[in-house]
Amino acid sequence: MTNNPENSTEFQQLVEQLYQPQSRRAARQKLLAAKAVGPLLECLESTNELVVWAAVESLQELRANEAVGPLVDLLQRGVLVVDVTEALTAITGQDFGVDATRWQQWIGDPTTAESTELDVAGCIRRTAELLGVEPTGSGKSFRFKLSLPEDRSQRVDVYFGREDSEGDSLVVIYSECGPAVAKYYEAVLRKNITIPAGAFAIRDIKGQPNFVMVDTMIAAVVTPSALAKKIENIAARADIVEKGLTKEDRR
Repeated sequence: MTNNPENSTEFQQLVEQLYQPQSRRAARQKLLAAKAVGPLLECLESTNELVVWAAVESLQELRANEAVGPLVDLLQRGVLVVDVTEALTAITGQDFGVDATRWQQWIGDPTTAESTELDVAGCIRRTAELLGVEPTGSGKSFRFKLSLPEDRSQRVDVYFGREDSEGDSLVVIYSECGPAVAKYYEAVLRKNITIPAGAFAIRDIKGQPNFVMVDTMIAAVVTPSALAKKIENIAARADIVEKGLTKEDRR
């Protein structure tokens, strides 16, 4: 893409493509790659909710501080409340939930400093409140123990500070399922195509291979509510496999 101003024909064409289901994803990726904040901000005013959603997600990934005011406006109007709230939290490092009044008060305070990185302690604290579980650990490593049906429980570990191949900080969430026995490899791996998020893998634990359920998130877009959902999902799915493999509850 050329370095034209953000009102160029090139960007206008990409915005128009956001309105078409078959071209929306590719257009969004190109706008992201070009860091086209201006055109994406204009999309927030669209009457097409799918276009607004694409813009909200993109501005969140770009950590666009310019989007905070318009996003609060969307929240006040009740538009895509969950997505907008997660975007605001990711961009600002603040977490006022769906309380549009508190968000408006916060952006109206000229002394409030902008956050540029994930507040790990704050994120874990809020995630624990949402889950109703007190975590153990500190620094960049935490463990949650969730209660499950049939008087079972599952431990889920959360690690901060890892990086992907492009240098982006990651949050890794995983839970042990049981010993990785070769005869179960195919059965466990086949489950990966049936689950909406995360994947089963093998990890050495205390020198022994174990099946684990694992998922990752880009730290820049992590919110407490999204992390809590990941932890709940990981716990439930790992426990199902653990129960099938070991017939035990490895608390």
